[in-house]
Amino acid sequence: MITYRYVISDKQGLHARNAITFSRAAAEYESSVQLSVDGGKTADGKNVISLMNLGARQGDTLVLKVEGTDEEQASGFLQGLLRTIA
Repeated sequence: MITYRYVISDKQGLHARNAITFSRAAAEYESSVQLSVDGGKTADGKNVISLMNLGARQGDTLVLKVEGTDEEQASGFLQGLLRTIA
């Protein structure tokens, strides 16, 4: 399992467009992808509704957990994506 922490810098937090982009990218991998707000809710990274329910705002710390056969590739791509969209 690979874990990555990221502090949201976008003023709008993890909004709908970004959640859609992230879930579509996560769905391309076989690995399990979870995204959570540090100390709070956990979401299925492949489910846009689940991601929206996190209510992640600017300044919140997101914790990305990726586990599976292609976890290194998935984690590397999704980490970069988070840095550009959130």
